[in-house]
Amino acid sequence: MSFGWQKRTRSRGGGARNTADSAASGVLRLGAARSLLVGLALLGSACRSDPTGPRRLLEAPTVSGRPARVGSLTIGGVTRPVLLEPASFRVRLPRRGLLTLGLCIAPTGQQPIEGGIRLTVKADGRPLLRKSLSARRAQGFVDVSLPLDDIGPEATLGFELRRTDAAGRPQRGGDATLAGVAEPTLHDLDDYGRARGVILISIDTLRRDHVGAYGYRRPTTPRLDALARSGILCEDAVSTASWTLPAHLSMLTSTDPGRHGGVDVDHGFNHRVPTLAALFRQAGHATRAITSHLYVSSAYGVDDGFERLDFRYDRKADDVAERAIGAIDQVGDRPFFLFLHFYDPHAHFSPPPQTRALFPSAYSGPLSGIWGHFKSFTRETLPPGYLDHLLSLYDGEIRFVDDQIGRLLDHLRNRGLDRSTLLVATSDHGEEFLDHGAWAHEKTLYEELVRIPLLVHGPGVNPRRESAQASLLDVAPTILAWAGLAVPAGAQGRSLLQPLARREAYGETNHTKDDSSKLFLRGGAGGSKLILSLDRESGEPRREEWYELASDPDERKATPPPAAEASALRQRALARWREGRAQAGAAPQVELTPEQVERLRALGYLGS
Repeated sequence: MSFGWQKRTRSRGGGARNTADSAASGVLRLGAARSLLVGLALLGSACRSDPTGPRRLLEAPTVSGRPARVGSLTIGGVTRPVLLEPASFRVRLPRRGLLTLGLCIAPTGQQPIEGGIRLTVKADGRPLLRKSLSARRAQGFVDVSLPLDDIGPEATLGFELRRTDAAGRPQRGGDATLAGVAEPTLHDLDDYGRARGVILISIDTLRRDHVGAYGYRRPTTPRLDALARSGILCEDAVSTASWTLPAHLSMLTSTDPGRHGGVDVDHGFNHRVPTLAALFRQAGHATRAITSHLYVSSAYGVDDGFERLDFRYDRKADDVAERAIGAIDQVGDRPFFLFLHFYDPHAHFSPPPQTRALFPSAYSGPLSGIWGHFKSFTRETLPPGYLDHLLSLYDGEIRFVDDQIGRLLDHLRNRGLDRSTLLVATSDHGEEFLDHGAWAHEKTLYEELVRIPLLVHGPGVNPRRESAQASLLDVAPTILAWAGLAVPAGAQGRSLLQPLARREAYGETNHTKDDSSKLFLRGGAGGSKLILSLDRESGEPRREEWYELASDPDERKATPPPAAEASALRQRALARWREGRAQAGAAPQVELTPEQVERLRALGYLGS
């Protein structure tokens, strides 16, 4: 857990004086038998000049007229303003008030924290909420939403923080700890749903043919299937890559991997093309992201344009959903763009018991869904029933994500945000289960890896099944068009809000077993597909594969087109690969820590 600290004193006029300070002096320090009661409130519309929208209590003057002292706390790469000392305010409440805040705890030194903290929220001395946070389970800021119904038009809100032991009892003595209440903000629930919002959902490693809307018979995706029935379902969508980093940067920029620069583990986003988050932020939207893999983090520049990107390794779908619900409550009363990255269908496959039970298998051996257990098997050496067992575990992970997306959808409806929010759900790539003799992804560009689900649902979206070939490049133009924002001139995709014309799709990968650069050019599910392997240094072709997808959708038989057509396709594919790199410039080098290298190696991204 990283920790950073800065203090600022805010004057009545809104000016700020910033001073550096040590962590040991900061935020709310909780020691022996010590508790703090913080009264926060708002005089009229003191936090904002306009009468609607969120009212940030840390920006209000105190009742005594003394400037409120606030600081910033950084935990896990997320920085948020926090209260530094007790303060009292008198609050005027909206008719349907909602208070949001973050709760956090962090050590001041290297020793782990024992016990935790307890937050008590009071209105005029009456407890409204008690929330405990265990230091051992704390993962960054924990968001809390508290409806303020039946309190009256005014109240004094109090926040009491107390140290607790491992059993949750008030603690005397103990280690030096920093804890705090971050961004206490007052909202009016009547404002939710008045402004447009966008939620982009990426489900890592989700194969198209394991989604019910595409004909899969197992009950993996009932909530996504319902969205697809009342939205746009792209029947033939493909990714721009067969692994996480380049695909996500293409999703967020509508550019080929060569153009955005994130083409291998050593290079990140080149920041030469605008991201969805940057465009929304420039337009005044709140921009938030919750992600679960190093490739979708600030380490590779994916935080570009986000006010806040909350990343944690391999976080589970319920944690993503919980944090998404907290983010929705924080920003749902203004225009917003929220990006969610669910990682669960990626190996290792270990779904929760409740979803695992939905997909039984006959296998009863000792092997699990851990990558190291199955990565060395071939079709010839695979234990009987084990492949079916792995597919069942994979389906359980997909269902777990779908259930958690359902929680988010239910919360949107409860807040009235379903009537004003666009939902786009897709994947970065699929997964191979020995389809072409290998496991996992990234190494090849076959259909099981590059064909992805893609659906669009929201107000003003006319339902249809789009049969023309779509691309991950189309995500950003679709979202921008729906939000009424201009699509950048360099975007390579098209909006899905209107029917698509026939076109070719392109993708690539640099993570290959033969150390080549591979690219594909695809004419659609009924057309030809070229997979071209290039020399990594010279960019000259080494090997090519041709498939006719209409008659050979599983790519089992090489079928080159006539020589003239093959030459034209080859030249178009090479031109696109070279064009991207000519426009990209130098991508920044990514220096990974030993821990990051080991994590990538454990997942098969790096060699042993």
